Amino acid sequence: MTDTILLAVDGSEHAWKALEVAADLASSRGARVVALHVVPVEIMPEELRTFAQVENLPLEEEYARWHDSRLLGDALTREAETRLKAKGVAAVTTRVAEGPVVTGIIETAGEEAASMIVMGSRGLSDAAGLFLGSISHRVSHLASCTVVVVK
Repeated sequence: MTDTILLAVDGSEHAWKALEVAADLASSRGARVVALHVVPVEIMPEELRTFAQVENLPLEEEYARWHDSRLLGDALTREAETRLKAKGVAAVTTRVAEGPVVTGIIETAGEEAASMIVMGSRGLSDAAGLFLGSISHRVSHLASCTVVVVK
């Protein structure tokens, strides 16, 4: 079975540095890389959507935000795939998950049977990380595989 490295990407400088490390590790181990972006929003549950429609509340903005975030995730993972292949990584898969970021990373690592997660030490939401605990810190404590955090 091929070794799998999960690379979490969010477009931050640290995430692109993590990509460099993941590429080096994948090349030296002959590993496959799964480039993942987690869209930190969820589609509104059907019950709330029905309520909003009954109350004539606008849903277009909520859908547009979700759609834009999804498109950004697709673009980020495609860019990661391009960069990884340019660095000689032959086996690259891209995924976009939705929901809480930590949960998305942990669950995808399990689904992909990743032996390692590589991610940046700080993402695009630095301020939230200072108050709530960073995503990388929480992933490193909750993951059942090795986690490499890149500065």
